[in-house]
Amino acid sequence: MSVRLAIAKAICRSMARYDEKSERGRVIPPGVRAEKDVTVPGALPADVYVPENYAADELPLLFDVHGGGLMYGHKGLNERFCRAVASLGFTVVSAEYRLAPQATLPEMLTDVCRAARFFADSRGTNGFYLAGDSAGAMLALLADAAASSETVRAAFGLAESDVAPRADGLLLISGMFCFRRRGARALAGVPVGKGGWLSLTRIPDLTDVYLPRRAFLASSDGDFLRSSTLRLAKELEARGAEFALDMRPKRSGAHKFVHVYPVRDPEWQESADMLARAAAFLRGGEKRQ
Repeated sequence: MSVRLAIAKAICRSMARYDEKSERGRVIPPGVRAEKDVTVPGALPADVYVPENYAADELPLLFDVHGGGLMYGHKGLNERFCRAVASLGFTVVSAEYRLAPQATLPEMLTDVCRAARFFADSRGTNGFYLAGDSAGAMLALLADAAASSETVRAAFGLAESDVAPRADGLLLISGMFCFRRRGARALAGVPVGKGGWLSLTRIPDLTDVYLPRRAFLASSDGDFLRSSTLRLAKELEARGAEFALDMRPKRSGAHKFVHVYPVRDPEWQESADMLARAAAFLRGGEKRQ
């Protein structure tokens, strides 16, 4: 085992312990029903969250991609977040995808795109949105780029039938966006494959061929990836893209706003306010300030 991989596995174990401790005693809020482990043809299982008294195909669809540095994580970690977003009037899907080092980034993206396509076709008739946190935000951005750019699809080996329609908007939380010349890597610099697609994981190269229709970016001064979000905001502004940026202080009152705080603590009023603002922006009810 390489030193990098050993370090990455140790980080993953630490993250798992942290998440297990964080989830203890958490209460699942009422008002949203869940359909767990839905089979997705050609991809991995997904969970679906729908507000009570609604059918899944009545509402706009938001497809959420969990984070974890491309080496860790699973859809269950985002359950409370998905329920919070669903309560705002969305059908929310959270899907599994393969992880490094067993999978390459193109394989991860294929899983995300195929699952998003399946649910967009079957339940996304009233609007389609993508969301992601940390590494999931990068995958959500790439999935939308693949939907809108033949250049991106060709680079990642995706067919047009693999990808969902172009998203009406993106919700990107504490994103792990790449600006390094060599392209994206997983935790501790573990490689996630090689190929011409690596250049398109670098934001300035990606935005040469793709811009989102609308993007809501969220981070905080306590987020160790805050500079990644701020650099993406500058890139989108320079390119003339429509976006909003919600940057919280490191601390406010009893709450400390750390990496992916709205996903970890969607029950906080600050998280609820941010998500409500994001929903309004994505639906076109708020313009960039």
